[in-house]
This record gives sequence, C-alpha cells and structure tokens, in this order.
Amino acid sequence: MFTLRATSTVPYGDGPEYWDMRYKADPEPFEWLRGYADLKSWIREATDHNTSADVLHLGCGNSLLPEDMYDDGYQNIINVDNSEVAISQMMARNMKRPRMLWLQMDALDLSLPDNAFDLVLDKSLIDTFACSDAEIIMIYLLQVSRVLRTGGRLLVISYGAPDTRLEFLTPSLLSFEVQVVELPPNETSKMHYLYICKKMASQKKPPASTAH
Repeated sequence: MFTLRATSTVPYGDGPEYWDMRYKADPEPFEWLRGYADLKSWIREATDHNTSADVLHLGCGNSLLPEDMYDDGYQNIINVDNSEVAISQMMARNMKRPRMLWLQMDALDLSLPDNAFDLVLDKSLIDTFACSDAEIIMIYLLQVSRVLRTGGRLLVISYGAPDTRLEFLTPSLLSFEVQVVELPPNETSKMHYLYICKKMASQKKPPASTAH
C-alpha cells in the first residue's frame, strides 16, 4: 500500500491549490506539449516494445496520454499528480480502465518503491520545477532515479532547449545516459525537445547526443 501525500512540501507551480482551482474551472482534457500519437514510437522504443512494462506518469494532470497508452496495450501505469481534483476527475473518467492507478502525491517525495519502473514519463513537469530553482529539480530527478530500474528510461518532453536542461539531467549523481531528440513543429505544436534518459548501472556515461 502506498502512502499518499496530500500537499507539496516545497511550493512549486503555485502549489496544489492553484491546480485544484484550474481543474475545477476547466475539467476538459488538456494535453501539455505532445500527445500519444507524437510520442508513441519513442515510448515503444523506450520500453523495448514491451506493453507489460511498468510505467510511472508524473504530473499527469488530465492528459489523454495514459488513456491512449492503456488502450494501446500499456496497462501497468501509475499516474501521479499533486492535485486532488485532477486525480479524482481522472479516476472517475477511467473506471473502465481498472488496471491503471491514480495517486495524489508529491513528485518531490514519492511514496513508491525503489527500482519499480521501466519507464517514467514527464511531460513538462520539469519545466514547472524550472520556475523554482535548481535544488528542487535535483530533488525531483533523484526521486525519479530512485524508482527507476537500471536500464529503465525517463522520457522528458520539454519546452526547454538542451542548453537549459542538460545541466540538470547529466550530473554523475544521476547516472543517466541522455539522448536529445528535437520534436519539430507541426500543425498543433511548437518546437519541443525529448530527453531520453537511460539509467546506467555505473556513473560513467558518454556525453549527450543530439538526434534530429
């Protein structure tokens, strides 16, 4: 049984109260940055095409991403958000997807087991933390590294270009091997960046590469 955290210990993104008010006022699904159609091939590759992979979706909000993943075969998904309203709405909306879990929890203090996940998804949550300070980002990424299995991957979809994000993702303490993919603009999205962070067994790793 997981221990749920009702509020954040460190304020960020104007705190849970701000997000509760937002989701009460506008409960319709909102997709930060990219949806599953744009990310499917990368998610498939990151999980070695194993739809039984254990997935953690942080800062889930009311995104359609986990629903689309579930319907595509990824049913071992735990979704986390610090907004009680968002989690309640998503639980009600996904009663027909019983294997997917929804937890109100602080991403800076995850009450989840070590080495539990093959894939962690972050769609612009790191961008929210970037509005605070570097210490908060490091606390967050250490939590992610803790719950991620060796060989597992963190996928970060971000507004932030490599010169603003790689300094956080590449310190030796995290043991991430990082690849950067540019997601070009399309009819619905601006330019975004995908950071594929593979958790290595040792702290030795090559420098980040850039793919187009």
